Amino acid sequence: MTYDTILLRYGEIFLKGKNRAVFERKLAENIHALTENAGLAKIKISKSQGRLLVPYFPEHKTLRRVFGLVSYSPAVRTEKNAEEIKRKAVELLRGRPSHFVRDVPNGKKGTFRVTTRRSDKTFPITSVEFNRMVGQYIEQETDLEFSPNSPDVALEIEINQEGAYLFFETIRCSGGLPTGVEGKVLLLIENEASLLAGLLFMKRGCSVVPVAFTEKDISLLQAFSPAELKLYPLKEFSELEELAVKKQISILVTGQVLGDKAAGKTNLTAMKPLVAYSKEQIQEQLKWYRSLV
Repeated sequence: MTYDTILLRYGEIFLKGKNRAVFERKLAENIHALTENAGLAKIKISKSQGRLLVPYFPEHKTLRRVFGLVSYSPAVRTEKNAEEIKRKAVELLRGRPSHFVRDVPNGKKGTFRVTTRRSDKTFPITSVEFNRMVGQYIEQETDLEFSPNSPDVALEIEINQEGAYLFFETIRCSGGLPTGVEGKVLLLIENEASLLAGLLFMKRGCSVVPVAFTEKDISLLQAFSPAELKLYPLKEFSELEELAVKKQISILVTGQVLGDKAAGKTNLTAMKPLVAYSKEQIQEQLKWYRSLV
């Protein structure tokens, strides 16, 4: 089985009304930047009714680090023709990778389920009816049996203006808003928690300018940043003010939690996104972000 398309989904951008196109453009720019930062060739991005489409590439897990993307699915595209979709469904199920199907005991037929999403309402068959049609065809052409609950393999079909897309999996991404749509903040890096604080602000659309009093590893931040990051060294806390003026930044983000003492006084607006987090929650989220690198 050979995929030819990756179907990209975004969430909060839908709520941006007249500004949505700005957020979509920034999301596409960030996809280009992060994939090129990973050493990949520039990919072509097209848009289709609340989705972005890119040609399939094996290193697609880089997309999980793009803030603004909620999920994606490696897929096969076909025309919006019922008979062609049914044939493609059987072809995919016959050639499905082993990790998309549970172990089936000897003597027992495998089970499957079909789920159709029809965003193009001009397609003449309803989703429920199309599930039934495709399911019956699969049962006729394979040794699989339909099962609505806990099937061995689940086939999904999404029909939009561009065509029909068939896939087996939905891969979770980081969500949020595209980094760079909400201005810049200074990020004071004191410990690991500071890295999480920076990632959370990047997820809300902010670009971060990292600063520290000692050398710090910012590679985790860089893995999620579409722009190249530079760590600014500080000797005194007052240097924050000077850098803020130079960079035209009014917000300082820290990784402080409840009970931590401030590193120093500043006239900048201090933001502490982790103030209500436990140490366990911080480590859990850092583990998640590191798993994407």
